[in-house]
Amino acid sequence: MRKVLLVSAVALAMTGCAAQQEHSAPQVRDLSVSRERASVSQYTVEAGDTLYGIAWRHDMDYRDLARLNQISPPYRIEPGQQLRLDESGAARPASEAPREQRDTEVATATGLGGTVDVGDSDWLLPDDEAIERSRRLTAEPLESGEPSPSQAAVESAGQIAAAPPAAEPEPEPERQPEPTPEPSQEPEVVEAPEPEPAPAAEPDAGTEVAGAPEQPPEREGRSYTPVQEVDWQWPADGALIGRFGEGGSITAGIDIDGQKGQPVRAAGPGIVVYAGSGVRGYGNLILLKHNDQYLSAYAHNDSLRVRENDVVEAGEVIATMGDSDAESVRLHFEVRKDGQPQDPLNYLPER
Repeated sequence: MRKVLLVSAVALAMTGCAAQQEHSAPQVRDLSVSRERASVSQYTVEAGDTLYGIAWRHDMDYRDLARLNQISPPYRIEPGQQLRLDESGAARPASEAPREQRDTEVATATGLGGTVDVGDSDWLLPDDEAIERSRRLTAEPLESGEPSPSQAAVESAGQIAAAPPAAEPEPEPERQPEPTPEPSQEPEVVEAPEPEPAPAAEPDAGTEVAGAPEQPPEREGRSYTPVQEVDWQWPADGALIGRFGEGGSITAGIDIDGQKGQPVRAAGPGIVVYAGSGVRGYGNLILLKHNDQYLSAYAHNDSLRVRENDVVEAGEVIATMGDSDAESVRLHFEVRKDGQPQDPLNYLPER
C-alpha cells in the first residue's frame, strides 16, 4: 500500500512539473511572413534598373509606378532610391511635437548673447545704482579747463564757417581730336581651293562572318511615334515549346525553340525602354514599348543589338537567341497591356 501511494505521489509531481514547463514555455512567432509582406510595398533601385524594368518585374504599369513616386518623363531614377510599389507604401504624416516640448517655456533674447526665461522677470527691473551714477556724472562740472564736448563742437563749426571758400580748379583745355589715319590699301588675298576629301575605303571582301546577323541600321535620325495599332509579327522562327501559363519559372508568355545566335526580331515598331540583365529570371532582356498600352519582352538572349532609347522597326533584328538564365536555348516572348500579362498567341498571326 505504501508503494502505491509513493508511485502516485511521484506521478502527480511529474505531471505538475510538466504542466508548469508547458505553461512557462516562451511563445515563438515566425515574423518572416510579416517582414516579407512589408518589403513588398517598397523597392530599392539598383544599378542598371529602369522604371520600366521594375514595373515589369512587379506586374505593374510603368505609369502607375511613376505616379506613385511622382516621377515624370523621362523617368530617371538613381541607385539607392526607394520606390513605392503600392498605396500602402505611402509615408506617414509627421507626428505632432510631444506634449512636453509644446509645454516648454519660450526663451527671450537679452541682446547680450544669452537667453532668459519669460518666467524670470527680474532682468526687466530698473538698475537704481546705474541711474544714480549717471545722474551725478551729468550734474558735476568738469575739473579741467577743457571745453565740454558741446562747446568744442560749436567752436569748430564757427571756424569752418569763417574759413574762405576753396578756390575752384581751373578747367582743362579742350583736347583737339586727332586726325584719323587713312586706311592702308592691303593686297587682296586669294583663297586656295580646298582639297577634295579622299573617298572612304570600302571594307575588304570576304571579311563577313558566316551566320552572323546583319549589322544594325543607323538609328540616330529616327524619332519615336506611338502606333495606334500594333501589327504584330512573330519575333523568331522555331517550334513553340512553352505556352502562356504553362510550367517553368516564367509563365507570363511563350517560349520559342531555336539555335544559339539565331536572330530575334522586333514584333512591332517601337522604342527600347530596357536592355540589360537586371530583371531576375529573364537573362539578357529587351523591353520594347509600342504605344501607351502595349509593351513586348524578349528574354534569354545571347547578345543584345539595341540600346535603351533606340527606335526600331517591325522585323528589325534586336538580339540573338541564347540561353541566358534558362535551361536551354530559347526565346521567351511576352506581351503586356497596361502592365498586365497577355497571351501572345492572341495577338500573333497564325502560322
